[in-house]
Amino acid sequence: MDLETGDVLWVGKGRAIKDFEKFFEDMPSDALSEVIAVAMDMNASYNKLVTQHLPHAQIVYDRFHMQSQFGRDVLGVVRLDEARRHKAKSKEILADIKDDTDKETKQTIKATANAEKREYSMLKKLRWTLLTNSDKLSDDRSEHLQSILQDHHDLAICYAMKEEMCRLYELTDYQQAYDGWMKWFEAAKESGIPALVKFATQKECHI
Repeated sequence: MDLETGDVLWVGKGRAIKDFEKFFEDMPSDALSEVIAVAMDMNASYNKLVTQHLPHAQIVYDRFHMQSQFGRDVLGVVRLDEARRHKAKSKEILADIKDDTDKETKQTIKATANAEKREYSMLKKLRWTLLTNSDKLSDDRSEHLQSILQDHHDLAICYAMKEEMCRLYELTDYQQAYDGWMKWFEAAKESGIPALVKFATQKECHI
């Protein structure tokens, strides 16, 4: 598709590199010579093919796929990890109740376990709030989100990195964008959060 006009240039069946190769066979060479940039997802095969046929064109990895994958592979993974920890903690706490545990102690233990269950439930329901840009959240949802992030360090870091990623996509100056992404990758790798480190390591090689 021509990103400026919206015109569909070519449609092919399949997603393999051999299927996409037909695009370059079908398109007139003079039309291809005018291409200055190509937007795509991070399929390595597409990258190699475009580089081969359009060596002077800039490759731009589109925002949708980056943010979608970050939401799934980073925010999603960390959120569920945090939720599972609360669920496991609840079971662990309840295991302290013995046959000879007095009533008052039982109530205290159950209340603590229920608090862990509530944290689990809130995290399970937090998916779309985490994926929504902060400026799109209502005041109530934003306040609710911040209260949860205060108690979940890794999730808070990943959310902040998501917000910074959105900001970087708004930059129009090449050098500012490049420097910003380099700092983003470095911060992500230094976080020590496995899902975030893995994402940054995989994406940095495409810059």
